[in-house]
Amino acid sequence: MELTGKTILITRAAAQSAQLRSQLEALGARVIECPTIQIVPPKTWKPVNDAIRQLHTYQWLLFTSANAVEQFMNRMGGARCTVPVAVVGRATAAKLADWGLEPALVPKEFRAEGLLEAFPEKMVGVRILFPRAEVAREILPEELRRRGATVDIVTVYRTVKASLGSVREILESEPLDCIVFTSPSAIPDDLAPLPPEVAVAVIGPVTREAAQLLGLQPDIVPVQSTIPDLVEAIRKYFVGI
Repeated sequence: MELTGKTILITRAAAQSAQLRSQLEALGARVIECPTIQIVPPKTWKPVNDAIRQLHTYQWLLFTSANAVEQFMNRMGGARCTVPVAVVGRATAAKLADWGLEPALVPKEFRAEGLLEAFPEKMVGVRILFPRAEVAREILPEELRRRGATVDIVTVYRTVKASLGSVREILESEPLDCIVFTSPSAIPDDLAPLPPEVAVAVIGPVTREAAQLLGLQPDIVPVQSTIPDLVEAIRKYFVGI
């Protein structure tokens, strides 16, 4: 197996790490889990509940993460969603399919900028509901509002620092070949510098930019921001293909 002998540290939230871990282990890697963040509910569900009651007044429902889909649809319970849905990325679309829904819009580029290219330049009178994390990039709602749309943001989950485990402690006790980050919030503020033999893998350009701001230089960035593409990029990096 192509990653036999490689030790890879993954930092994804524990509830979401199964796919990444299993795919790396299937290639022979030894995987160490050290979740640096955990997903928790919003401080209050009232804005979400109010938005769900008014869902019929929106022209678009917008999701940029599978987490947001899961939390929002759970909150809807058995209520039927009849509003067209726009999503960023295959993983988000797949999570939507778990709820029996098909997105009306999936951009080719798996980031906010791709979705902006797919939406029209003039959106006066268009109402958009955007369930998302408490802290997220503002480029999407800001640009949609500039085009004339009304964008209502509701927090459906928060990412907080995990209470257990330390990447730095593992670095000091384990010979690592690679550390994997699948979101900007998963990157510890005090991680740089890393030993030169430890490769940094990130899921996409947004996480790469966050890593660079914290003094890290990612070695592995897949073309598409999905777990299978990330695993394939890691494989190619180590086998030299």
